Amino acid sequence: MEKHEKNKAKASKRLDREKWLSLALEVLSREGKTKLRIDPLTKSMGITKGSFYWHFKDRADFVKRLAEYWAKYSTGQVIDFLNQFQGDASERLFELMKYLFRKDFGRYDIAMRAWAAQEPAVARIVKKVDEERYAFVRSMFTELGFKGQELEMRTRTFVVFHSLELSSFASGTKKERLKLLKLRHAFFTRP
Repeated sequence: MEKHEKNKAKASKRLDREKWLSLALEVLSREGKTKLRIDPLTKSMGITKGSFYWHFKDRADFVKRLAEYWAKYSTGQVIDFLNQFQGDASERLFELMKYLFRKDFGRYDIAMRAWAAQEPAVARIVKKVDEERYAFVRSMFTELGFKGQELEMRTRTFVVFHSLELSSFASGTKKERLKLLKLRHAFFTRP
């Protein structure tokens, strides 16, 4: 095996691209987009700039891949999970609410939306994610019998609320927050 191939295999074992993106998403959610510059990011992660360039062509490639990773992690994975869940639309909607609560995806959504305001590549992906989320949630509300403006209002309110919940309802014990979850489910599904 050539020296370059050995080094590449060794580096990929240390920190693969998915782990890089996972750590970067955590940095973004805790510290904001200013820490996503290459030098502060590698320093906060305790790795070299060489590792960054091993996995990403440049900052633009990194930005795009991080936004795509967030989309897959916080939306694609959620939809895949719910598509396996058996039950009527009300039960699936409640399962979605519990899943979002357990995974606490809101902490990433807030950071991504703030970043999207400054980064056009991120804004395009956030818009695509929103449309995918609206379509998925809309299908459940449609199955529950909602139509027209009421369908759109419920869909958009549900998606926006669950994207920003952490900043609005972060206080309280887990038990209290679960009780509120049940009340919100009743609110959203009530005719």
